[in-house]
Amino acid sequence: MVEIFWDGFDKYGPANMYTNYSTMGDEWTSVPSGGYGLLVAGRFSNSLALNLTYGYTASRTLPSNYSRLIGGVAMQPSLAGNCGVIFTDVGTDQCSVGFNSSGKLVLWQGGLGGTQIAISSASITANSWHYVEWDLTFASSGTYTVWLDGVQVFTGSGNLKTSSNSYANSLILYGSSSGTGGNFDDMYLFDSTGSTNNAQRGDSRVETLYPTADASVAFSPSQGAIGAYYSLQGLTGYMSANILFLRKFTAPVSGTLNSISIMPQASSSGANFKPAVYADNSGSPGTLLSGGSTVTGCTSGTALTLPLTTAQSLTAGTSYWIGYVTDTSLAMQRQDATGFVTSAGYTASITFSSAPPSTAPSMSSGQYSVQVWGNVTGMSTNYSETNEVPAGGDLSCVTSSTVGAEDRYNFGSLSSTPANIAGVKVSALLRKTDSGARTVTVQLKSGSMEVTGSSQTPTTSYLYFANYQDTDPNTSAAWTASGVNAVSAGAKIAT
Repeated sequence: MVEIFWDGFDKYGPANMYTNYSTMGDEWTSVPSGGYGLLVAGRFSNSLALNLTYGYTASRTLPSNYSRLIGGVAMQPSLAGNCGVIFTDVGTDQCSVGFNSSGKLVLWQGGLGGTQIAISSASITANSWHYVEWDLTFASSGTYTVWLDGVQVFTGSGNLKTSSNSYANSLILYGSSSGTGGNFDDMYLFDSTGSTNNAQRGDSRVETLYPTADASVAFSPSQGAIGAYYSLQGLTGYMSANILFLRKFTAPVSGTLNSISIMPQASSSGANFKPAVYADNSGSPGTLLSGGSTVTGCTSGTALTLPLTTAQSLTAGTSYWIGYVTDTSLAMQRQDATGFVTSAGYTASITFSSAPPSTAPSMSSGQYSVQVWGNVTGMSTNYSETNEVPAGGDLSCVTSSTVGAEDRYNFGSLSSTPANIAGVKVSALLRKTDSGARTVTVQLKSGSMEVTGSSQTPTTSYLYFANYQDTDPNTSAAWTASGVNAVSAGAKIAT
């Protein structure tokens, strides 16, 4: 197998999410914190890209030492500084390729801005998308070829290493030292072995598809989440005392709502909270469906769960208003983002002792989109707990402790019919929760042929595991759009 890695950056979270709040750190070795790494609109409709600013980087350790690497990535540099890809050997920059502040494509020994080896004669314009590809041999007289938008820009040989080793084992994406930085999308990386995917491809797209139905399932949907279980940027909103806070959410599948969770951003030993669930009345909260007893005390940055006295049955496609009442002014974590405030919250003044009222009072809209979600059990489908973006982790997952248990799902279709398809990558976000060793395999089935990926070992933290298939196992030929659209895939407990 010659595919080392590819990424479209779509599965990590919605647009405007900081990378450290996304699941990108479960795939990449390091990602920036704060606003220095941000998921933004990608090159294509409904896709995402990675934005890096102020000299912050995203790095990925590769699975081996590679004397030669072939790959490509879409870049949208601001030209406020150098922007590109750095190939390293355990932290030593071997060589790099990218754009300088004049918009010229450059190959450097060392990091971006190191010793220039080759440079393009033409320049690109700032903030325009371009596809950069490379074929690099890491040696003191290493061969290189670099392409821009599918056209060869330069080729030759030069010193493509800085360490004593003639290989690279990690790569770094660098946006620039400025606040505008640069964007990255649709990346692929090959080595030079094998009979397929061992050469430059031309401008390429990585399209991410998500589960849409169960194909063959043996895991149990242990828990689901309805609502704002994630925060885009960890922003805080101050909520007054003696208020009823509600947000409207539509149940993706049927199930049983057992509790409401919120995320305080201040600690209080005496603050009191109650959950509330209201029916939707033509777009406004209506009749109280369920409430709960008082829960006292909260800890900053720790989810506070408020049990419902009577669990509420949810119907797929039906909207519900979920939230809480409190008697204490408190900072709460918001779901929304700087510059992208959705203001989806509704509030009303209440008397805590008699709340929540049996019918929702007149409420003020346009309030902070405070993080609040419902915890659901009894779902009848598995795929619905695995197709959320970002992934819900323990809040929305399927589980099993049975060796041989396997879940496979059907997926949505490609948005177009590509001229050619390099391969299919199945990604599974997994962790183990029990003691002892476990191994898992990532599965792909095409037609009557099911392919088992290599055995891999999950940890107690979530990590992405992958299965790459460069040809269709059902035909042993290159993938077609119809073949990709018919695939089912998932994960299996091997031991």
